[in-house]
Amino acid sequence: MGFAAIFGALMVGWTCLTGQALAHGGEEHGTTSVVETSATAGLGYGGTGELFEVVVIATADGSTRLYLADAISNAPVNNAVIEAEVTGRSSWNGKADATAAAGTYRLGWSASPHEEADMTLTITVADRSDLILVRILPSSHPPTTSEAVIPPLRHGWVVAVAIPLLAFWWIGRRRRRPGGIVVLSIALAAALATTDVRAHGGEDHGAPVREMASETSLAGERMVFLPKASQFLLEMRTLAAESREVAQTIRLVGRVIPDPATYARVHPPIPARVGFDANFPPPRSGQRVSLGQTLAVLDPILSAPEKVGQRLALFKGEHAEATVSRELVLAPIGGWVTDVHIVPGEVVTENTLLAEIIDPARLWVEAILYDLPMAERIIGGMVSSRQAPGRGWPLRLVGVSPKVNPENQGLHLQFAVETGAEGPGWLKPGMPVDVHARIGDLFFTVAVPRDAVVERGGIPLAWVKTAPERFEGHPLRLGRRTSAWVEVLEGIKTGDKVVIRGHNQLNAMR
Repeated sequence: MGFAAIFGALMVGWTCLTGQALAHGGEEHGTTSVVETSATAGLGYGGTGELFEVVVIATADGSTRLYLADAISNAPVNNAVIEAEVTGRSSWNGKADATAAAGTYRLGWSASPHEEADMTLTITVADRSDLILVRILPSSHPPTTSEAVIPPLRHGWVVAVAIPLLAFWWIGRRRRRPGGIVVLSIALAAALATTDVRAHGGEDHGAPVREMASETSLAGERMVFLPKASQFLLEMRTLAAESREVAQTIRLVGRVIPDPATYARVHPPIPARVGFDANFPPPRSGQRVSLGQTLAVLDPILSAPEKVGQRLALFKGEHAEATVSRELVLAPIGGWVTDVHIVPGEVVTENTLLAEIIDPARLWVEAILYDLPMAERIIGGMVSSRQAPGRGWPLRLVGVSPKVNPENQGLHLQFAVETGAEGPGWLKPGMPVDVHARIGDLFFTVAVPRDAVVERGGIPLAWVKTAPERFEGHPLRLGRRTSAWVEVLEGIKTGDKVVIRGHNQLNAMR
């Protein structure tokens, strides 16, 4: 009887000390915590169609800006005809006006911050058309429910813990069981020392606000939100992962050489002194010359017998016969002059190189192969150079040396560069290059470019665009590799839009 009375009195006292315990049933309980849903600054509302994707965002001047990009490559799309129709409390329809920025258009409609609207966009670019639906959510709305928060105990927790401890110590002493009672008292005091108590009936308290910084998804993948305007500024590009037949290659070291059919080294025909003639000025590097054009004027140097003969002719009055005519050095082919070593007054011999002439549009690549049996499997390839990053040119095998070079113990292979209409670009004679010689074909179930794969803590990672302004980092398990492609066994499926340019910026944001 005494124990029950004491314990009941203590519980009544504890209830008075702990303050209010509130249940939540939707009624008004005073101060509430408001949760608002709005579009994050810089981000808009997006939609994706079969051909294009759009992002719609309100501007400070009361209009609406629209960003239009290709659905696969993420490249901005210009010269589009965009017809918009808005349905909601206030309807609107009209056409978008192009701006000076790439892929950016302006709509003469302003979204109400408290109204929801559906925007239907009909987009036509040349002979391609697409239909995209974008849902515009209100930027802010009043809370649908209230969330009551119990004020935390501050100074009363000391008394709340002390009273049960003292009471149970006294009871344990009377009943001669102090150990168990003390343990029970400590556990009860810890349970009662909690502060906030909330009850929730399952009501909706709104959606969390999106952040433009990075987040982590439930699968542990990193998510980054990047405005479409920033994507255009960074020239971010994507490529759909798909099954692909790729070339199996081996890497060789090579250098660029001129096509022998369009290459000439010019030497003087006789020992002479380089003269000067205003009618035939020496050419300069990079100058185009035609077949038969005069490159240099030479004054022959006479030997001792020739000088005696010339003096004898002059003594006899045979001046015309004693005059030695000048030699003209002519261009053997047409093309562009590279090296020029023509200096008036300099004495030259038959071994002196005066100039080189090439056709920069017709180039070859010479590579060295040390795995001799592999020479029979090579059918072509690609050439790339660190001096021209991001570029590559196809190669056509034109010749394999039948002997091993005694200096480097390798076979010399020669390839013709297939430059096409755009020309060789930064590919120049004498440039060291990497030759990716093709020896067969491979089939990758899911293939992505090698440049799209980055590493994070030693784990391969690729960034995938899952929404117009959202990117996720996917850890990968890789398979076979070639010079340009890598096989993905896990982490990416067919159709995923993999970031192939701009992933360094995403890595910096995560």
